[in-house]
Amino acid sequence: MKKIQYAFLTLFLVFQFVGNAQVDFFNNTYVLLTQEQRFDSLLMLHKKLNAMDNTIPGYRIQIYFESGNYSKSKALEVKDEFELLYPGYSAYISFSEPYYRVKVGDFRTKIEAIGFLKKIIRKYPNAFEKKERIYINAWKE
Repeated sequence: MKKIQYAFLTLFLVFQFVGNAQVDFFNNTYVLLTQEQRFDSLLMLHKKLNAMDNTIPGYRIQIYFESGNYSKSKALEVKDEFELLYPGYSAYISFSEPYYRVKVGDFRTKIEAIGFLKKIIRKYPNAFEKKERIYINAWKE
């Protein structure tokens, strides 16, 4: 075990000296970089496309899923009730024929979504996490 520790220590010290030697060797060297005009236009296009799409991959929790005559009004009730019970979380209603769905939260990771799901599972026993695109503005580190 001691031999392995000494070997790692030796490698660490050698890499430190090699790294410092390279920095000293290249300090007085200047490199002229040139790029094509197409690169700048491609970069600007990329920035414009990213500005138009303000979503990122993430997770939401679906708490309501129903079709029928009164499914829209019931979805609105579920959404309003959820927003009263959990004021820090957003709720979204979506319609994909013939179902109305209520999804809540903007979670960046599945672990965050499952953690919140455990908090609300008693109130919404049929709730489950679902991979979706979430809004960047709603997600805060």
